[in-house]
Amino acid sequence: MDKVLNYLMKEINLKDDDVIVIGNSAGPDSMALTDILLKKRKKKSIKIVCAHVNHNVREESKDEEVFLKEYCEKNDIIFERMLIEKYGDDNFHNEARSVRYNFFEELVENYGAKYLMTAHQGDDLIETILMRIVRGSTLKGYSGFSRIVDKGNYKIVRPLITV
Repeated sequence: MDKVLNYLMKEINLKDDDVIVIGNSAGPDSMALTDILLKKRKKKSIKIVCAHVNHNVREESKDEEVFLKEYCEKNDIIFERMLIEKYGDDNFHNEARSVRYNFFEELVENYGAKYLMTAHQGDDLIETILMRIVRGSTLKGYSGFSRIVDKGNYKIVRPLITV
């Protein structure tokens, strides 16, 4: 994980008082990224906002939310959550992604964050590329997703993409 920490220090160049919203599912990748940001916070006075979406589709969802809330309290991380009560008739994955990113963008705006970080890693990138090949895509679509996306007033950063 030193490689990711170095990336954040050199490429992203986080500064004191930067606000980072991290999309955190409570899974191992999200927790690893959160741990890396906590290490970074020891050197720079960054503010971390944990954004958790409880999709409410698995029995473990509530336990994961409780675990993450307690973890954030213990580590002085702002915890924000959204509970999805019901989905429409649309494609579940597309709808869940849309709801999740709308929530993240709302938090970015509310906290004045410069960064939204997600724990997408190399396997996620490969999966995305394979799904697009199977479904048929443009050449650009076959490249997967970017490590950094500039949204104008903030950036989406996926520091684990090379892991």
